[in-house]
Amino acid sequence: MSEHSLEVFFNPSSIAVIGASGRPGAFSHEILVNLKRSFRGRLYAVNPKYDQIIGVPSYPKITSIPDTIDLAVIALRPHLVPQAVEEAGRAGVRGVIIVSGGFAETGEEGARLQDEVVRAARRHGVRVVGPNCIGVYNRLSGVDTFFLPVEKMRRPPKGYAAIVSQSGALLTTLMDYMAEEGVGVTAAINIGNKVDVDEAEVIDYYAGMDWARAIVVYVESVGGGEGRRLAEAISNAVEAGKSVVVVKGGKTSQGARAARSHTAALAGDYTVFRDVIEGVGAVIVEGVEAVADAVKALTLQGPLMGSRILVVTNAGGPGVIAVDEITMNGLDTPRTPDKYIRALKDKVHPAASLQNPIDLTGDATDSQYKAVLESGVLDEYDGLLVLAPVQPATVTSRIADIIADAAWRHRTPTVAFTIGAGEGHKVKWYLEARGIPAYMTPERAARALVYMHKAGAERCKPPTRAGGKPPERAAEIVEDAAKSGRGKLLEHEALAVLESYGVDVARYCLASSISDVKRCYSELDPPLVAKIVSPDIHHKSDVGGVVTGIESLEQAVKAYNSIVRRVASMRPGVEIAGVLYQEMVKGGVEVIAGARRDEGFGMITLAGLGGVAVEAAGAVSIGLGPMDECWYRRIASRTILSRLEKGFRGVRVEGGKARRLLEAVSRIVSEMPVVSEAEVNPAIASGSDLIVVDARIILDNERAG
Repeated sequence: MSEHSLEVFFNPSSIAVIGASGRPGAFSHEILVNLKRSFRGRLYAVNPKYDQIIGVPSYPKITSIPDTIDLAVIALRPHLVPQAVEEAGRAGVRGVIIVSGGFAETGEEGARLQDEVVRAARRHGVRVVGPNCIGVYNRLSGVDTFFLPVEKMRRPPKGYAAIVSQSGALLTTLMDYMAEEGVGVTAAINIGNKVDVDEAEVIDYYAGMDWARAIVVYVESVGGGEGRRLAEAISNAVEAGKSVVVVKGGKTSQGARAARSHTAALAGDYTVFRDVIEGVGAVIVEGVEAVADAVKALTLQGPLMGSRILVVTNAGGPGVIAVDEITMNGLDTPRTPDKYIRALKDKVHPAASLQNPIDLTGDATDSQYKAVLESGVLDEYDGLLVLAPVQPATVTSRIADIIADAAWRHRTPTVAFTIGAGEGHKVKWYLEARGIPAYMTPERAARALVYMHKAGAERCKPPTRAGGKPPERAAEIVEDAAKSGRGKLLEHEALAVLESYGVDVARYCLASSISDVKRCYSELDPPLVAKIVSPDIHHKSDVGGVVTGIESLEQAVKAYNSIVRRVASMRPGVEIAGVLYQEMVKGGVEVIAGARRDEGFGMITLAGLGGVAVEAAGAVSIGLGPMDECWYRRIASRTILSRLEKGFRGVRVEGGKARRLLEAVSRIVSEMPVVSEAEVNPAIASGSDLIVVDARIILDNERAG
């Protein structure tokens, strides 16, 4: 057995089922049945009522077994489990799988029992999978603790996929469906309440397995720093040459509605999860069918390293559907080069279209497909999608070898669609036997290429968590605010912090009296905007706390009086620190940049289109922090930032300014532990400048010191 601690679950030499029942249909009985059928090591039962169960020797206690036990499967009532773990530890058992439910998922009493289990396991150095799980499946060693009989849950053929799932029901659904689809799975584990073994550790284990080409992860919660560890594990697995397919359960977040900033609201749980996990190289899919389709494509063909796709079809409608699916997901179908159009014109039907998609028409023959695929045109593209329904009599099962021969000869990543009753199924299996993933609908085939492309996209490693030292002025401002117990900096303080980090800020001046207004007006160049400054007000416009377009001293004084009066009327007793006067930045594009501490992923950064458009779909992108070059490049390429740097609507932001802005908000959070969130919204891109207009910095005084 390997030294990796998880080997005890996947490749034990001996297993004992504690609480094994002699009654057919009981979960513990089915576990014993499945293990007896497939496990290649020594198997025992623990139940004082029996001497043997289905031919497996049974003992009253695990300490009574005259053998060293590597792995124990515990199937007892929850109140008996802590003692069972204790006895297993005394017997020298290295790992336990707790299939019993009734722990933290049920409430306070269950949580207490779960804590007892953890303490017992730690006392004896016992690794734990579960509780509230179905355990482990390994086609190689025969470990199968899934308590569902084979006639009710099929086991997939041996293959190149490995699965880790927080949900047992989802795992069994995946296994059954992938068996139906003929997608091979060698190992799977359900971690349940994950009191010890979690997704990240399992991914690390699978990444070391030569047979594992694709790792499937189903995850629901990633609190307490689990998200960061998950991202690091996925990054390492991708670095090791594995494709990682992720399904996320629990995507909605109601809490964002009450957030105090756009950064908190936009960086909701699933948004963060999606952007970060895709950023480190995983392919996120939706649903069981998509998992099977992605795994098939990635284990047979692997990642797609470019976006140029050639589509060859004998059916116009399916071809159109496939091209739509491809292009809507970021891939391209460039026109067929003229030299191949000329060369193929006399080898296909006169009505055929050779533009890409190459439509050979409904009476296309095997030889016409062969002429196209062997013409050399594949060398002009990064990937190939062949739609070859065998319903017309002119297409035969020979098409499978024609497609596979061309794909492998030209080393072109290839996916196929075929259909046609029994003959269609035969072509599908022929193709897959030769390493070409095939699907029974054109959109599934097209999406398979999309998954392959996502797996081949540029990825970023989780950045190091190095701190750094903040500018002295920034540290003073934040420290004074924290000492006073405030939950956020006042706006002029936030702007001053950003200035100390070298960010361009629209000139401003704080007025706490009419004489201050006169001084501020003399120092600034109109037009000006006036904004209420209060530690108790989060959205200034909601209380009439903003006046724009101030062109004269008279207007400046009037704005001061009206703002103070309106705020006092609408929010009696609210603390007013003054009115901030700021030079208005004319025209331009509004940008948001933010950073915060996330419960699951640690520090994250966010940037994109700001102002009133900030909550539009796709307006922002999120990455891990502290921000580095790779994560900035990823965020910029997915948002308005890349266009602003290249030139957009008369704006071309001077090189490096957008990055410096995002670096600044990232550093503010990473370098000052008391800061939980920093946000600029908006910074206005105008001409070659990017100037901060509005900023907020939120504190977590519990982190002070």
